[in-house]
This record gives sequence, structure tokens and C-alpha cells, in this order.
Amino acid sequence: MAEPRCVVLGDVVASRDATDRAAVGAALDTGIDRANDAAADSLHAPFTVLKGVDEVGGVLTRPDDAYDAMRAIVEALHPHEIRFGVAWGTVDVAPNATDVAAMDGPAFHRADEALTRVADADRYVGLALADLATAPTPTLLAGQCDLLFLLKAEWTPRQCEVVTAYRGADTMTAVADDLGVTVNTVSRTLQRAHAHLVLAVEAELADAFSSLGERTKV
Repeated sequence: MAEPRCVVLGDVVASRDATDRAAVGAALDTGIDRANDAAADSLHAPFTVLKGVDEVGGVLTRPDDAYDAMRAIVEALHPHEIRFGVAWGTVDVAPNATDVAAMDGPAFHRADEALTRVADADRYVGLALADLATAPTPTLLAGQCDLLFLLKAEWTPRQCEVVTAYRGADTMTAVADDLGVTVNTVSRTLQRAHAHLVLAVEAELADAFSSLGERTKV
């Protein structure tokens, strides 16, 4: 019997309206690489582009790293936006494959349905995790993701660059040296991007998704 899996599907918003689709594709490729790094501990089938520069998908053994993977793609793709559907369930077509395009099953259908729902509601993240958590937990987690991604959509390219660098650095000085700007510039940019609040909420989301992951082991 196939083990349940966490399927993450993404769809770039209004990609057909992009004036430079090659640039969008390159940014998405960067995001995919970062998502695979972020989800390395739970990766079953690596994230990859599914259709042109419009859709992306990946399969995780558990939902622990789902938010970090989505966040990596969102920030790499900025200022373009992307929506996600995340589902927990059975993958019964090529369940042992490592190529997302070869796989299918109820978890994929649920993720696709969640993606359709958020597109219709003009939101960012839909979670179909009823088997792991009772309402309102998935709804609340999706709402937090929505608000964070909405805030990030308002970032300037420089704010996105600085916050992304700061997340992976030890100090603001390290970010300043890396980007060739002053520490004061880094500090002001982080404040305007509400970076400390964003990082704090992201840490809480990571804990919440890890808690869902623990339920997969029961």
C-alpha cells in the first residue's frame, strides 16, 4: 500500500501577461533550487516546473518543510506572485517515482482543488490537510501564509533581496558587506519590510507545520 505524501502544487499568477517570460522562468528555476534545499530533509520527489513557466510541483514525505519550500519560491519569484495548493494523501500512480510529472493520485487531486479554490478567492495558499488536523487549524495556517505572502508582494525588489540575505546571514554587517551597502541601509530596509515580524511569524509557521509532520508518524 502506498504511503501518504504531502503534495505541493504552485501556479504563477498571470504568467501569460509577463513581458519577459524568460526572466520569470529563470526566477522560478532559482526558487525551485532553493525550495529543494529548504525541503531537503523531507523531499520525496524534487520540485520542478510542470508546465512551461506556469506551474511547479513537489512531493514531500511529510508536511514539515512545506512552508519553507513555498517561501523560497515566493521570494525568488518576486515581484511576480504564485499561488499554492498543499495536500496530504495517497499517491497511487508511480508512488516511488522521483519525477513529479510521473506521479498522480488523490493527494494530487486535492492539491489541485485547493489551488483552484485559492485562485477563485484571490488568495495565495490552500491547505487540504484534514487527515492531519481538525478545523480550524489548516484554515488558520493558510490565513497566516496568505497574510505573509501579501506583505511580501508589497516589498520592493531591494527589500526582498535584503530580507532574503538577512535570513541566511549571522548579522546585518554580513548582509551589508555582501550587498555592498551600509549597515544603516540594511537596518532601515529591514524595518520598512517588517522583517523581524515576518521572520518571527515564519518561525511559528515552521513549528506548526512540524507539529503536523509529527502526526504523520503516529
